[in-house]
Amino acid sequence: MCYYTEIQKDAKSISKKFKKTFKEPELFTPSEQINGFALPKTPVITIENPEEIEMITWGFPTDWGKPLLNAKWETLFELKSFKPYTDNRCLIIVDGFYEWKHEGKNKIKYNIGFGDELFAFAGIFKIENDQPYYTIVTTEAQGIMREIHNTKYRMPFALHSEEKQNQWLHNEPVEPDWDFEAKVVG
Repeated sequence: MCYYTEIQKDAKSISKKFKKTFKEPELFTPSEQINGFALPKTPVITIENPEEIEMITWGFPTDWGKPLLNAKWETLFELKSFKPYTDNRCLIIVDGFYEWKHEGKNKIKYNIGFGDELFAFAGIFKIENDQPYYTIVTTEAQGIMREIHNTKYRMPFALHSEEKQNQWLHNEPVEPDWDFEAKVVG
């Protein structure tokens, strides 16, 4: 699953790439590794405010206390945790993510993305107590991700082009991109 991302570009670069106004750029700090378990706020574009980049908290709140960081594409429209929010589309802005390959008892960390380019993950969001929250949509691993994420065979639903990002945001059929570049870290 996708629990660690990165955004090393600054707010101005993000705004320029996505052709959107960064609502509160002072709340954003570039980071080499963002841990989803820390429930950070990261740059997101929602269908509700498609001309703005907002800082939104990663992780759907739940009744049982553990936030949901990912949502499987295959069950997105069935599970009661996500079904009411499937039209609340959003784009989670990143320039990479991390996954570990299992080789016996060893784990090899990979940085994965499209070179050093900004792109987006498909996501959905909900508003609870006047605060927005998002979760990343994941799908079955393809290409190099089948080799890297070789235990659960999952990958984020990545959207590299502006066209695909707009298709996701406007609830049109779209396929994820999976022609990632990957490099071993450390």
